[in-house]
Amino acid sequence: MQNNDIAKLMQDAAKDAVSYIAEQHQLTLDYSLASLHDVDTVLATLHQQQQQQNHSAELLFTLSNIIGAYIGEVFIANYGGNWHNNNADNAAPYISVQLSDKEFPFASVCYHKITLDDSISAADYVKQAATNVMQ
Repeated sequence: MQNNDIAKLMQDAAKDAVSYIAEQHQLTLDYSLASLHDVDTVLATLHQQQQQQNHSAELLFTLSNIIGAYIGEVFIANYGGNWHNNNADNAAPYISVQLSDKEFPFASVCYHKITLDDSISAADYVKQAATNVMQ
């Protein structure tokens, strides 16, 4: 898959996240850094639901990827970077944002917040990622 195709795929996925969050959580995302606090609210709700009854693997994959795409688009808009398809491990390829020599797997952050650790903050992760790149 070419980088232009990946960028388009992720932009479309981010739009899906905006629609999903508007419909299911009644929040409006505007691609601002401040909107990441609403994303954290949604991820916390998904974490609580996961603790009560496990989401299907397909739903976890889809939500992690579309919400991760939204976070990535916010990051790119504010700090730069490009979508990158990492195939280093053919058994576990993933898409991340790459800026300088750093790579940020935002979908993975979403997955871990939903399934494992509600204390993870997407807003804080983005802020820390930007700081790491600027050093």
